[in-house]
Amino acid sequence: MKSKLLYTALMAGFSANMYSQTVPTPDHVVILMLENFGYNDIIGSANAPHINALTSDPNAAVFTQSYGLTHPSQPNYVMLYSGANQGITTDVIATNTPFSTCNLGASLIAKGRTFAGYSEDLPSVGSLTTTSGNYARKHDPWTNWQGTGTNRVPSSVGQPYTSFPTSTTYSTLPTVSFVIPSLIDDMHNPTTNTVSAISNGDTWVYNNMTNYINWAKTHNSLLILTFDEDDGTGTAQITTIFIGQMVQGGTYSENIDHYRVLRTIEDMYGITTYCGASSTSTPITDVWKNTTGITQNQISNNDINIWPVPAKQNFNVSITSLVSDKVLISICDLTGRIVKQEEIIIKTGDNTFSIDSQNITSGVYMVKVSGSEINSCKKIVLE
Repeated sequence: MKSKLLYTALMAGFSANMYSQTVPTPDHVVILMLENFGYNDIIGSANAPHINALTSDPNAAVFTQSYGLTHPSQPNYVMLYSGANQGITTDVIATNTPFSTCNLGASLIAKGRTFAGYSEDLPSVGSLTTTSGNYARKHDPWTNWQGTGTNRVPSSVGQPYTSFPTSTTYSTLPTVSFVIPSLIDDMHNPTTNTVSAISNGDTWVYNNMTNYINWAKTHNSLLILTFDEDDGTGTAQITTIFIGQMVQGGTYSENIDHYRVLRTIEDMYGITTYCGASSTSTPITDVWKNTTGITQNQISNNDINIWPVPAKQNFNVSITSLVSDKVLISICDLTGRIVKQEEIIIKTGDNTFSIDSQNITSGVYMVKVSGSEINSCKKIVLE
């Protein structure tokens, strides 16, 4: 029995490690969610010229057999974010929140990464209001986990879209973020005019995502453009496009769904406590130019040490480097906002630096160390 259990454990570890090696590790992933139209409503439609233009980009993978999981909208968002519907089967906001179940945001933060959701017309940071103008909380799945405790995320992850970085500051984006347009820009409204709804959303994508897309194609980053569901009358086939530097352009016909997208993101960042149904889903592995990642000589997290934790007035960063380099040390909050940044020169071998943190508000932060051959991110608690 012991040998059988050992074999099972070894095979599970081998499987997780195998998948983690067949997807890249983007510096940033932005997930753009649109609403309520099937694949054939968008691809080939004259009402969506900008999205259709993306399909011919050499850095774009177009999935011709991508499917939503259910109807109506809200459960699809929750399933993509957490691998299960958490008992949500309608568009009514759950009353038993915050949940304490596995979810993408908490998993990323636990791995020393960052997460945020940027929602158009969100009235304030972390707001839990159900609706406000053209904002609808049902499209923001992370709100169901906002709080303190197991598997929860701080309210600061909920950001108005006005906080989304500009073309000169995309490097400050969280590791993974959702972008949720308002009801008039995500193709949801006007519900009585399909042409206007699609055109509105397509124009919004062009006006708001073009600069990020162009930046992502040269900065090891990725945009995932997808839909929650179709209009409820078809087969749930939806448009999903991956576009970024690491993507091998073309059309791909394997079946994918929200669970496979979630599993792919989990594997990108070494998350092995898979959320819900993503644990039995397979990551998307055939669309990448380079399955070992864009940067081949990155120094792993094990070569970066930070102490003491928690820290009070300062903390130390030690770096073991194979080369001399200019390194940027950034202290970021859990939404990815930089609160302090220092540029240092490191030499080959062991390096240790003291970072002054006494003017930073107490809380949990990420310390990102980046250079030409170093890309590491670790969590620190400041008191």
